[in-house]
Amino acid sequence: MAKSSTPRDREYYRYLAVSPTDRTWGLSVTGAGYQPAQPGSDVLPPRRHPPGHFYLWDAGRVLSEYAVVYVTHGAGEFDSHGTGPIGLTAGDALVLFPGVWHRYRPRKKTGWGIHWVHFQGDTADRLRADGVLKPDRAVLRIGLEPLILRAFRDVLDVLRAEPAGFVQIAAAKTLEIVARFAGAASAERSVPRLQEVVSRARLRLEEDPGGLPVVDEMIEEFDVSRTHFFRIFKEQTGQSPYKYHLQLKIRRAGEMLRDSNLTVKQISIALGFRNPYHFSKLFRTKTGTSPREYRHHWQAMATGEDASGG
Repeated sequence: MAKSSTPRDREYYRYLAVSPTDRTWGLSVTGAGYQPAQPGSDVLPPRRHPPGHFYLWDAGRVLSEYAVVYVTHGAGEFDSHGTGPIGLTAGDALVLFPGVWHRYRPRKKTGWGIHWVHFQGDTADRLRADGVLKPDRAVLRIGLEPLILRAFRDVLDVLRAEPAGFVQIAAAKTLEIVARFAGAASAERSVPRLQEVVSRARLRLEEDPGGLPVVDEMIEEFDVSRTHFFRIFKEQTGQSPYKYHLQLKIRRAGEMLRDSNLTVKQISIALGFRNPYHFSKLFRTKTGTSPREYRHHWQAMATGEDASGG
């Protein structure tokens, strides 16, 4: 049903059955995932996905539910009965509708990465009826927004960890995504190119906090001078790209300590630290506590125990 995932290189997906109790909440997640495609590939949802989800490009597909899709890097193309053919690039979002034919795929030259969530329910139907969601505006040029990526990642994290009420938590996060889509699409703004480059770089680092901070590669890809990139990045974030990336890794480590059963060693490897000792030392420096103490504190909070150990 699901695959282990490392952002930017491995696919992860999960589909859920919706119970009558789930429907009472007004919005239910039926599936979510992350799909990468390397340059040279034209990956579509493959046949291991349930019937009705995988498709061939020439045929396209028609869903029985809604979906939101976010292109976080690369480029692609989209086509639907409501919009006709449209090119896609990083920062573009899709809203898919039940009963509306569509298809999308990455461009072979660039590949891409997309996050997606499928959902259904009365709340989504009302948003469509009220014109908040429109099939003829299925493509939204919302730009690269770290908070939107974080909401998508939160959905995947909660589906992996399955805490109490995880189905409803995933639904709430999905509604947040829809709200952020709507808000970002309605904001008319002109972003200077260097600011857009920094936004793309921040999203790249957000998407893969465990990867190496390949700043030089990003500078080459974005075709911007190193001096200007570092200056604008620090103006917007208050930190150098390297320090910003380390902050993301520490924050992600905290999430993994709270929400997974991975060992400290496994987390240090997943986030690209040299070794568990280096990870633990940096984590203590940044948070004031060791990874094990941090996990114990949150576990104690969750069970109602005395987090101080007293």
